[in-house]
Amino acid sequence: MRRTVVLVVALTLALATAGVGVWLAIAATAGNTDAAPSASSSPSASPTAPVTADDYCYVEAMIYYRVKEQELADTLLRKQGIDAGASGFATGIAARSEDELEDLRAWYLSWADARPAEPPADGPCGGHGADHAQMPGMPSWSILQGFVDAQHPDAERRFAEILQAQNAGMIALVTLILEGDPHPAVAGSAEEVLKQAEADQETLQGILDALP
Repeated sequence: MRRTVVLVVALTLALATAGVGVWLAIAATAGNTDAAPSASSSPSASPTAPVTADDYCYVEAMIYYRVKEQELADTLLRKQGIDAGASGFATGIAARSEDELEDLRAWYLSWADARPAEPPADGPCGGHGADHAQMPGMPSWSILQGFVDAQHPDAERRFAEILQAQNAGMIALVTLILEGDPHPAVAGSAEEVLKQAEADQETLQGILDALP
């Protein structure tokens, strides 16, 4: 019971501070003067290529997706008696997302001039809202609370279903980005996200199929 209360409070605070979620995600690099991407820090980066609002939208949206992914994985790993396949996948997410966030944080900081003054009404980020909380696949409070309260095997089921919906949202976003004319660094990142999300969908379905 105490564990459930702690997790509910943690998620409540996370949702209450959604408007500063990106800032929290990049805080670790805010004072790092080496954070700006360059041709040497990213194979696909081009320092002379123009950065558009859509490029910035992609970076900001992916930070939200990856931070939420980490939160979900951490929540599952705090539970007892979790299926080995689900816990192994959650452990992998935590490390993988942090690696990707390193590049995203750097782009977020150095591309700040491309950030639109108002949330876009159309384009890849149309309808995402001011804090991207309305992005496709982002779980609602009631869904998150159900996951926090769940135990094996319902916890693994909810975890996989939430991530499947989030991955579908990421696939939709990066598909729109790649249909445009993205910055070379964004194009490379989006292609990797697309491949990873599609592979994860199969893994998550395998987790669901293995549950009693």
